[in-house]
Amino acid sequence: MIDEAPSGTPGRRLALALGLMVASGFAGLGYQIIWTQQAAIWLGHEWVAVLAVVAAFFGGLAVGALAFGPRIERSAHPARWYAGCEVIIGGWSVALAFLMAPVGGVLLALTGARPSPAWQWSVAFFGTFLLLLPATAAMGATLPAMERVMRRMRRHGSSIAALYAGNTFGAVVGVLAAAFWLMPAFGLIRTSILCAALNLLCAGVALALFAAPAAVASVADPRAGSTARSLTESIAHSRSTRPHGARTLALLAATGLLGIGYEVLVVRVLSQVAENTVYTFAMLLAVYLVGTALGAAAYQRWQPVGPRPREAGERLIWLLAVACLLGTLTLWGAETLKALVLTALGPGMAAALAAEGALAIAAFLLPTLMMGAVFSDLCTRARAAGSSFGRALGANTIGAAIAPVLVGVLLVPAVGAKTSLLLVAAGYLALTVSRTAPSARGVATA
Repeated sequence: MIDEAPSGTPGRRLALALGLMVASGFAGLGYQIIWTQQAAIWLGHEWVAVLAVVAAFFGGLAVGALAFGPRIERSAHPARWYAGCEVIIGGWSVALAFLMAPVGGVLLALTGARPSPAWQWSVAFFGTFLLLLPATAAMGATLPAMERVMRRMRRHGSSIAALYAGNTFGAVVGVLAAAFWLMPAFGLIRTSILCAALNLLCAGVALALFAAPAAVASVADPRAGSTARSLTESIAHSRSTRPHGARTLALLAATGLLGIGYEVLVVRVLSQVAENTVYTFAMLLAVYLVGTALGAAAYQRWQPVGPRPREAGERLIWLLAVACLLGTLTLWGAETLKALVLTALGPGMAAALAAEGALAIAAFLLPTLMMGAVFSDLCTRARAAGSSFGRALGANTIGAAIAPVLVGVLLVPAVGAKTSLLLVAAGYLALTVSRTAPSARGVATA
């Protein structure tokens, strides 16, 4: 059993955990906006900085979730892991505020005056990845750690969706606050320090409210099986669910690749129509995050009780494919939509931002609603099949980290952004076909 912390009832504990996830998400995506601005200085182009930081961000999340997730899963003190990760995030991010410029100069010198495209992209991606890794890897461990803290609260995986929605909602506020208020008012360094203070606050609150040890399953624990028969049944169940878990993790990786691929492509297309400033990127990212948070929250609210039929997961992915196709079609009318908004509102900064918001909503809202629901569903299925949330998050973010390179660097120059978007929708449809087909062993996919 998990001992109750002084924070009171399970509902209050979940509310406090959601508050921590909101604050942590605020700081995390605030950092992403800061790092993109800093990286653009030494990379020389904001589009390159967006790709490099997105790849580094998700790559670090994958490293953290996969490297620390299993240890957190076995730990009796997940709150200490969470607090430690928040301290690392804040400390390294403050250090980056002072180190990014000189280290960026070193990487720029390493790139050389006339580099080949392959060398230039390699330095941009790997240099940014290594530079951000301590903070991003710690970020990748925070969500599994809090999910582990709240394990007793979970009802058929509901806390996974709730924590993800809360973290993403905080990220939305962090993106908008950093771009539109904090950085213009306080500058990059002071904004980093403010976000770091939020990380330290999260660490302190977690230790104060959730420090009671969590149970670690053992043969003495009734849930682990107290007889030879129950232990044998547990092993047999693990073996029977292993193929389902592997397929679900593969789907998480594939949907991570396609989801961030879609984001990168829409940002690329709309940056040519919109003002292409830091405000443009922040607006697009905020709408993307709002959609995924709402999708996860809707899944949390309306998910069925008990085992989920395989067809329900297939239907969600199929709807996601249709949503991406509809979002892609809106891009052909992006210039017309922008002109209509500007005509209605007149000139000015507010009208320009409203136009960019309308473009972002048209392209992102429906697809990201489905992305949030699909991610929550797959994580819940992975958990039911015996995979930890850390492994599920790691698989998803590995795919997401590959997307900027595969889509932004290779696919767009080859076939163009809009054709690439159609391929993303086709990719989602292909996932539903692969889930419908029986496996070689005749076992239905998860």
